[in-house]
Parts: sequence; structure tokens; C-alpha cells
Amino acid sequence: MMSENALRGAVFGAEGEPGSSPEETPPTRFDLANLHIQRYGDTAIASYTLLISTGARNGVQVAAHNESRVMVKINGQWKIVHVHKSPAWPAPHSP
Repeated sequence: MMSENALRGAVFGAEGEPGSSPEETPPTRFDLANLHIQRYGDTAIASYTLLISTGARNGVQVAAHNESRVMVKINGQWKIVHVHKSPAWPAPHSP
């Protein structure tokens, strides 16, 4: 999912320069930091910081988002039933 979005430039932090075409979308890398998985029977919670590194003309830019996903095992298959995303603000908190 992340790779396909990066190819289309549909990911925050990977949009490229204003007015650029999808072919000019800069290379993008995704990393998960601080991954923590909790499992309670047929329910699991994954929390992590998604780091999106994008190559740009002025250097590499990194955007960070804190995310959590709740998964439930339904009929033998894990399904994502809830996703929460928040921007990761530097301390002290400043937008």
C-alpha cells in the first residue's frame, strides 16, 4: 500500500514540487519506528511512528506520524478494523 501510494505521489511528504507531474515525484522511503504490538486473543493493536523520508532538491525531508491500528481475527483472517493517525510534534509542542 505504501509503495503504490509513493509511486502515485499520494502520500503526505511525497508530493514533490508544486506544479510537478506524477513522473517527477521524488523517491520516498517508509520506516516504522518504535513498533509495539499487543495481542489479546483474536484482537491485536499495533502502534508505531511512521517516518516518511523524501528526496527533494534541497535535501532529504522527513515527516513523522504516530499511528495505531487495531486488527481482529475474523473467520481465520486478520482484518484492520480501526486506524488512527496523528502528526508527531516536536517537544515542546509546536505546530
